[in-house]
Amino acid sequence: MPWKFTDGIDYTFPANTSLAPNGRLFVVKNKTAFKSRYSSIPDEIIYGPYADDGSLSNGGEKLELSKPGDEILGMPGQYYYIRVEMVNYSDGSHPVGEAPDPWPTEPDGGGASLIRTGDSGYSNDVVNWQAGTP
Repeated sequence: MPWKFTDGIDYTFPANTSLAPNGRLFVVKNKTAFKSRYSSIPDEIIYGPYADDGSLSNGGEKLELSKPGDEILGMPGQYYYIRVEMVNYSDGSHPVGEAPDPWPTEPDGGGASLIRTGDSGYSNDVVNWQAGTP
């Protein structure tokens, strides 16, 4: 059974997809448009298209990557999915009570991307993300 996104976007990785340690891959909505903009990225690490009702929200949402677990009892071929990574990002303009929204505002539709700063930090912690050039 393949890994898949279980929240945020609808995408299931092809069977036997593998990623080298510290490797990267891109899951994109439009492979042709992505490749025309970022031609230096090798085709073999570009996956997609993902399906959703539009695009990832500039205002924030939850993305969740999951791996298959055990088969559901009494439902052959149906598996539980186990969350491996999750981020609930924001656009930096949604205060939580009295506290300001700590996420950067630059990726909110202004051309910057939200970029993870390292592989070892907790993915759902804002300190592990920054605004950057796509």
